[in-house]
Amino acid sequence: MTTDAIEPVDPDIDDSYADDIDDGLSVDENSGQVASRVGRDMVQNVHNWLGRYQAARELSDAFVQETIEAFVERVYGPDGLSREAAAGILRERRHVLLVADPGTGRRTAAVGLLGGVPSPRREIPIDDDEQRLLPIDEVPWSSYGRCAYLLTVPPGSRNGRLRELLIAYREAVEKRDSYLVVLVDRKSLERPEDVPGFTALTVTAPVREELLSRLLEDQCARLDVDMLLKTPPLPAMLEGATPAQIARLSHRIRAAASDPQEPLAEIARKSVQAYQNWDEELVAWFETNPDPRTRLFLIALAFLQGGQATNVLHAMEKLAKILEEPANVRGGIGAPGIRQLAKSVNARIDDEHRIFFTLPSYDVAILRYVHGDQSKAFRTNLWSWASDLPIRRGGAPNARVAGQVASAMLAVTLALPGADAPEVRTLIERWWGYQTLRPLVVDLITAVAMSPEAGAAMRGRLNQWAAQSRRMTLLCAVAAVCGGALADAYPQAVLTRLNNLAGRGIDVVTDGVVEAVRSLWGRPLHRQATLRQVVDWAAGQDQRHDAGLRALAAISETPDRAGCLLAELAGDAERQTRLVHAFTLLFTGEGPQGESREALFRWLDAAADEPVYEDLITDLIVRAGGTGQGASSRFARMSDLLYDWQPLARDAQAPAARDLRDRLNERLHRANPLGAA
Repeated sequence: MTTDAIEPVDPDIDDSYADDIDDGLSVDENSGQVASRVGRDMVQNVHNWLGRYQAARELSDAFVQETIEAFVERVYGPDGLSREAAAGILRERRHVLLVADPGTGRRTAAVGLLGGVPSPRREIPIDDDEQRLLPIDEVPWSSYGRCAYLLTVPPGSRNGRLRELLIAYREAVEKRDSYLVVLVDRKSLERPEDVPGFTALTVTAPVREELLSRLLEDQCARLDVDMLLKTPPLPAMLEGATPAQIARLSHRIRAAASDPQEPLAEIARKSVQAYQNWDEELVAWFETNPDPRTRLFLIALAFLQGGQATNVLHAMEKLAKILEEPANVRGGIGAPGIRQLAKSVNARIDDEHRIFFTLPSYDVAILRYVHGDQSKAFRTNLWSWASDLPIRRGGAPNARVAGQVASAMLAVTLALPGADAPEVRTLIERWWGYQTLRPLVVDLITAVAMSPEAGAAMRGRLNQWAAQSRRMTLLCAVAAVCGGALADAYPQAVLTRLNNLAGRGIDVVTDGVVEAVRSLWGRPLHRQATLRQVVDWAAGQDQRHDAGLRALAAISETPDRAGCLLAELAGDAERQTRLVHAFTLLFTGEGPQGESREALFRWLDAAADEPVYEDLITDLIVRAGGTGQGASSRFARMSDLLYDWQPLARDAQAPAARDLRDRLNERLHRANPLGAA
């Protein structure tokens, strides 16, 4: 067992950029120009993006209602049905196979059906790592109750048992008097209409022009949206566009239409240029602006748009120093100043000396361009500099600047063509040592891991870190992420990563694993799967054994939680058998100590208060005591534990506990081979 601690972060970093900046208002709180400009151009702040992903995965009432209100009619087949008519089929027949290919807006079409049946609604998880449906017995049905379910078959599945699995899912849903919509693509399932118990429907993609118009509906009061969408080059951009691409185009149009008095042709032109990431413009700009100082100012402003112009200049000079640029690049009277630099990078400075790009979505485009145009070494230095921006000498980090940097990280990650997240670890390793930045780090990782663009790559990276990394910061961050919102979207994936972390045998990492388990146990939806995992750890003889015992203690830390644990355990014979193995190991050594001992006391308290648990506990300890060699010693330790829990001196005050102790002790005596002799 190793006890490596997280390396402390040195708070006394010279020449901190953030020393000169007030915390100020956050983007969420500021209703003025910074909020409207920065929030739009940097997509959204990390927390808002995460909230959107969570609502979509949870199928919350608000999300479903919002989807229906913005729903663009499409045709459900085979009979050319409207959404309302197709939802009527779901209400009547309860189980629908919705056949559509990825990239056609099919999930929105499925949500449209689910909106026509009673809530609550649940998305049934899949095995994300293996991209397969879970076996029926691994789905936490008991935690769901009566629901309207959505199940998505991983695209391109080649499972010969898919029909059989779908029938089993339908039967499980039917037992709960519930509804089921299964999303499946045409390649994964031949002749879906022949799957027993389902009604097969198809659905078309929405009409592109109608979808874009609906997404911009709230702009109609200030802008002639219908005419704008007919203005070249916008119509050409819609040809062959997927719903996701149209949604992205709508964001760019919003950003470009900040001045509704601008000619529609100019708004359309800027929208398309922003949608195309200003690629041609940036190529031309870098060709005509070889001056390193100007280029670095452009990059610094991409991170810090909306801030004080002097602070952006200061940050740029720090970046020049990191890159070991010549002295004239870092500053001096002979170098271009703020106003000249602002003019060169298409930026303006307002009356409060804040600086903004004049082109919509230019900040994200710049970072995307630099990532694709520069070396890995440059990107490493760039994010090392960016991660230092919020850090202040001897004080708490600047939360506002950290939020800007994290938003930049998220935005550029989602904008990259082959969306990956290799630079996220730079922020994790730099910021994790600051307690105040940890929630932001967790939100950032979770948002990337839940995003359609980079989610699969980020989830894979989390698993790689959990299994292989030697960096305590990364391991602890993975544990924290696994205890958060990611578990609600990818429960199986989270348990896989926690399993890898538990196997590392590092105390500080195990602390994080236990805390994640405690968080999962607090959500009834995860209790069944969490208990299975924890008991399996405790029953093992590797590094996970200790993590399992500690986790069992954590989820038994109050009388109510101990009762919940016993209630879950009572109906799971397989887990009981595994727990017998865990108890055998526990009582073979010196016996329960510390938090494990206190947890067992709470189990016994629960059995004294609720006699229904007495048989369960009796069976567990008697079987554990009699398994393998050393039975008599184990039974003796168990008896000692009972008298430590309920000493003779307290018998008069606790007659129920006294009687339980005596009955259990009698059973132990009869099972003990030496006692029976």
